[in-house]
Amino acid sequence: MNEITGEQKLLAILAHISYFLGGLGFIIAPLIIFLLKKDDAFVYHHAKQALVAHLSILAASFIVSSLCILIIGVFLLPIVGILWLILLVTSLIAASKAFYGESYQYPFIQKLIHKL
Repeated sequence: MNEITGEQKLLAILAHISYFLGGLGFIIAPLIIFLLKKDDAFVYHHAKQALVAHLSILAASFIVSSLCILIIGVFLLPIVGILWLILLVTSLIAASKAFYGESYQYPFIQKLIHKL
């Protein structure tokens, strides 16, 4: 098996914890890594996992925010908060796995990942 380099680990970790960049950085960073590192299976896998996870939470947040206009979304805000907390925890686990050169799959989104 090929040895995972420090650069590969760094890019994979960056893809997972890019939500610390703020704004849309949590989508743009894994997207750029995903597009530029298609030839690197390790980095590509981690960037794809992070990108789909981040897009999923963005979509859920947008839907709940839209429903807040109709008052219904207010009741869903705690669920979105829990989803963001789950993303935080799973992203840190994924970054840790990337640091050790291991693969990681986010829970709940694998069907979306396989379609990409």
